[in-house]
Amino acid sequence: MNLQCFQRSFHVLLLAAALVLPATAQAQSELLTRYKLEIVVHVAENRTLTDVFRGRVERELRDGFQAALGDMGHVTVTHEHPRLAEVLARGLRSLDDWKDRDDKKTHFVLIDYSGVHYEIQARQYDGTIGRASPVVRRDRTRDRDFVAKAAALLIKHDFGVVGTVQSESEGASKQVKIELRGGGLGDMSRWVKKDDVFALAPPDGGSSLLLRWSLLQVERAPDEAARDGVCECRFFHRYRITGGIVGYRCIKLGTVRAPLRIRWVQGGTKGRGKPLNQQISVDIRRYGFEGEEKLPKESNLDGVMETVRDKNGVFDNVAFVRVTFGLGDSKPQIPIALCDDQPISIEVDPPKDSDSLFAYQKTQWQAEVAESVRMQANLFKRLEALGANPEKRAEIIQLAKSGLSHIQADRTKLEGQRGELAKRNKRDLKTPIEDERLKQLGDYEQALRDFIAKQEEIEKTENDPQLKRWRSEIASAKLIENDLEFGKAIEIYERIQNEGYKNADLEKHLADLHKIWDTSDNDLKDARGFIYGVWPSLDITRLEEKIPEAKKAFKKCQDARDYIPIKKLLLGTLRHADQLKKKLDELQPDLVTDDAKEYEQFSKIGKQIADLGDELQNSLKKADVK
Repeated sequence: MNLQCFQRSFHVLLLAAALVLPATAQAQSELLTRYKLEIVVHVAENRTLTDVFRGRVERELRDGFQAALGDMGHVTVTHEHPRLAEVLARGLRSLDDWKDRDDKKTHFVLIDYSGVHYEIQARQYDGTIGRASPVVRRDRTRDRDFVAKAAALLIKHDFGVVGTVQSESEGASKQVKIELRGGGLGDMSRWVKKDDVFALAPPDGGSSLLLRWSLLQVERAPDEAARDGVCECRFFHRYRITGGIVGYRCIKLGTVRAPLRIRWVQGGTKGRGKPLNQQISVDIRRYGFEGEEKLPKESNLDGVMETVRDKNGVFDNVAFVRVTFGLGDSKPQIPIALCDDQPISIEVDPPKDSDSLFAYQKTQWQAEVAESVRMQANLFKRLEALGANPEKRAEIIQLAKSGLSHIQADRTKLEGQRGELAKRNKRDLKTPIEDERLKQLGDYEQALRDFIAKQEEIEKTENDPQLKRWRSEIASAKLIENDLEFGKAIEIYERIQNEGYKNADLEKHLADLHKIWDTSDNDLKDARGFIYGVWPSLDITRLEEKIPEAKKAFKKCQDARDYIPIKKLLLGTLRHADQLKKKLDELQPDLVTDDAKEYEQFSKIGKQIADLGDELQNSLKKADVK
């Protein structure tokens, strides 16, 4: 296939997560928003891979993708990126740990030469939703002239068209309408076809845990004649999503035609990730869970992985699996998006004895609490970033109200689940970390209420544009204080005063903050600098080397009775604990040798992080810090 042919046939897929705006405003924003694609090309050190070769590859990728996107997007190609060294050191799998948010897609292309083949790897990170494409794509060729084309095909597969769920029908067979990003700028029928598959991502404030086994499959592709940028899908899911999915973002996955390879593993706490030691029988279908002839039952014994094929040998894009025997009362039905031909691990509930069931349910509840707090923290950062622009006040208020709705629903649900779990099992949960996080959710809720009220009051009563901007920035700074960023809040207040804003309440509040925050102790300033600037941004692979420095900073703040930074250090430590737990859950130490080594390493780090968290909590409790 030559490059001109590729330009004509290039398809796109999508990845997403965004704001929930009013329907009309969001539709217009989504339909007329262009894609920003940054392709980062790294060519290995090899005398065969010259600068001229790299320049040719970069030029062909830029020209080909820009021609394919047209008015729908803008393409840049570079060989530099702030985190390229990290990608080269840890591989493209490291994109799984990224949490960056921006408005572009970053696709890494790594090229090497073995002496026989040109080896190509590619993977994308979509900043609009903070998520990497599902798998690392690989290809190789002997043809030097085909390298750019091979790389382009890998990128094409995981480009990721983005959309937002606009409506959802009632009933067992869910029909969902999606508005596609860029749909008003080009012919979306070129990018989205019938039976394509989208993954879901929650709006700000929602939990992504329930979405792992959820997908949307296109039933009606965008109309080429109408150019409406809309497609209709069927919604399949394993877990029930309270409140529906209207407003959720979605991304088109790079699915393939492949056999279904399943590995059944244990969920829960003990034995998590180990092969399931019991027989399971399943129904497997191609088009949904109902209404067609099912394939013969397949069974799995003692965790043995099986290759399952339909009568044609493979499945197209998706497979639908329903457990019929082997898990007691649990009969999960699981829609599976096939993104490659590798084994797919599916966790199922542990045996139904009371102790293991209680441990499993408690673990699931704890994970949902942590996820809810993380999503709310992300929401606050979004509001802080938008807050300085008074022209976006309607968008800010709508985003805050959406977040408030989510946080109210989450807190009510999680507190109810806690009570039910304790009552049903007649035991104390003993979850001090989760209790603190539920309290934090309550603090977030009140902060959002105050923020919304202040923004609406400014919009109604203030006519001077300059005063509007100042008061809006003050409201945003209050959110920053809620995140314990007192230094940043002081900078904002002082800048506003220097620009000419005079207000007695602000002067008093600023004076109170200075009493709490000002210090001439340089060692204490260094400790705060580490807690605020270094610790929260660390990758989990660097935690172990920095734990002694974290303990040193903690000790300095404790001796100075400076408890605000200690609370900030605790929040960062809890987030690292969540990331470590997620990483450990993804590994399969009993099946993969490399995973076993990583599991041992991260388990050791996790113990140190847990001990540090206990020290911080005990210090705050002893000092009676709320």
